[in-house]
Amino acid sequence: MKKWLALFLLPFVLLFSSPVNAADDITDHYFEEDMRKLIDLGYLKGTVKDGQTFYEPDRAVTRAEFAAFLVRVLEAQNLEVINPKSFSDVKEGAWYYNVVQQAAEMNIVNGTPDGKFLPNATISREAMASMMNGAFEYKGIKLPESELTFKDASKIQSWALLSVKRMVSAKIIAGYGDNTFRPQDEATRGTTSAFLVRMMGELKSPPPPPPVPNFYLATVTADATTKVKEYETYEEAKAAATQSNHVVLKDNKVVYMKSGIVSPAQIYPHASTLYTSSALSANHFSLVAGTETEFIDASETWVKVKYNNTTGYFKMNQATLHPTVTVKGYSYYKADNGKLTHYTYNVNTNTYGSYEYGSSVGLPNGNYKSADGHTFKSVTDGKVYDQYQYFNVMPLYTKTSYTAEQLNDFVMNNKPSTVGSTPLETLGEDFKKAEAKYNVNAMYLLAHAIHETGWGNSDLARNKKNLFGLKAYDGNAYENGAEFPTYEASIEELVTEFLLKPNEGYFMDSWKSNGEVLGNKELGMNVRYASDPYWGQKIAGYMYRMDTYFGKKERNQFKIAATLTDGVRVRSEATALKSNELYKVAKTGTPVLVLNEVSTLTGEGTWYDIAPKNLNGVSNPKAFVYSHGGSYGTNMKLLPLAK
Repeated sequence: MKKWLALFLLPFVLLFSSPVNAADDITDHYFEEDMRKLIDLGYLKGTVKDGQTFYEPDRAVTRAEFAAFLVRVLEAQNLEVINPKSFSDVKEGAWYYNVVQQAAEMNIVNGTPDGKFLPNATISREAMASMMNGAFEYKGIKLPESELTFKDASKIQSWALLSVKRMVSAKIIAGYGDNTFRPQDEATRGTTSAFLVRMMGELKSPPPPPPVPNFYLATVTADATTKVKEYETYEEAKAAATQSNHVVLKDNKVVYMKSGIVSPAQIYPHASTLYTSSALSANHFSLVAGTETEFIDASETWVKVKYNNTTGYFKMNQATLHPTVTVKGYSYYKADNGKLTHYTYNVNTNTYGSYEYGSSVGLPNGNYKSADGHTFKSVTDGKVYDQYQYFNVMPLYTKTSYTAEQLNDFVMNNKPSTVGSTPLETLGEDFKKAEAKYNVNAMYLLAHAIHETGWGNSDLARNKKNLFGLKAYDGNAYENGAEFPTYEASIEELVTEFLLKPNEGYFMDSWKSNGEVLGNKELGMNVRYASDPYWGQKIAGYMYRMDTYFGKKERNQFKIAATLTDGVRVRSEATALKSNELYKVAKTGTPVLVLNEVSTLTGEGTWYDIAPKNLNGVSNPKAFVYSHGGSYGTNMKLLPLAK
């Protein structure tokens, strides 16, 4: 009877006794409570291995994962995407495709200036703050701001500063015990869970709307800014700014001025995007912090500027306005007995840098202003000179005559005295192999590597064998930078994935392509490859120094001409036939290497025999473009080269 009673009672004991949770990898973890809240809501997923679920509380969170968290917290899993973004690294079929597109649709996430999202890159604390602020704004909530007192507050990038102020004010993200914020540090799944739980609390009980922002009309001198009158709206304050020394302030930042210099971002080496319109969607290119651009106009959200011949817009929170009277310097070129040195001015920090650009022969000794690196205006008498540096506009699908041994010799005998043994002393053969295989100039490849790695001495080069800053995006360059098993693999990646990849490469027909030359922000690789507007000129300077060291055998060996119209046809013969078109030079201003001038027997005018663009297996023995003198008008102009 006792045995039967025990068996009868056992099911009731099992049914009504409290369940015992088996320990998992968040049991007794500091963030266990926050993580379990998200798990119960279905927002935090685990990974099942051998029948056990792992939540990995100490693993860093990726950008795609955080986008997924925010979509779930906002309960936007069914949000219809009206305008999908064409991130080049977010492909349909990837687990994160939908959530990234939904987050972009809500304006919570943005891509990089070169069209990527970086879904697998770990996300920093400041980037989390920015995305969470976007989520609040999507909900129509503008959190109040707190002034930051962290010791490292100056390290917070300008694009994230407002978001961090709001997240700190709402106590969603806190600093560390040593009074630091550590904006570029990664956040773990545990800490992220805590942020999200606090965020959900704010979403349920949003704070009262912040007070109407106050704008001040102020006067500015070289040494002081004095507030004159307070206004409730930006437009009222802007309308009151009628004198040349008037500015408008918000939170002690200049948000309007009558004239001056606008610089992207606030902190080197971070960059800002220059957009094509005040809609702030499509972009021209990015510019590194401290670059000088000319102020044209501003609104509460954008600043209109001119950089050389390009007019565009910065986001107001990614720009710094410097009224004319406060600017203490400017960039200039110095011609000194045949050598042209560029002194670059950082308007944010009031500091100068310099590099050797090329030959100044043809320019009287003195200082010159130039926005494009070839039109020089004398500071002394205002005279204007126009001359291009050969290696800055030389097509890079041409081979150098210099050998692997010579390339190694240049590095060994020209590296700075502070640089010891460097891998670039031994890579000449690898550069020449790439040149022979892909028809990409080996001298350029070495010069590019010298510039990106500080003569092979950077941590990226030594630790990751990354010679070209590949994927080393502004703001977190070393952590984001790609790692390679060998230096040869790094060279191969640059050429095949960045230069010659069909529909995507800088030398191919793609949105990145602006000519197969180093160039500047309006021509060649520099338009998209780097945010430093002088990146192409600096690399050309190293090529100039190489050629000078080897006896000046290649500079100005040929003439260089540029197209005067889009879609100039390149032909296999010096005559216009439907059957002899090889390819088109897509964009106006693209340089070609002129081997010879040819006059046709058919009276079609002057043609140029040019170096053919033989890339990705193409092997045209000859190539010709029509220049001028015939019934087709004028298609080309010879560039005046510095002697």
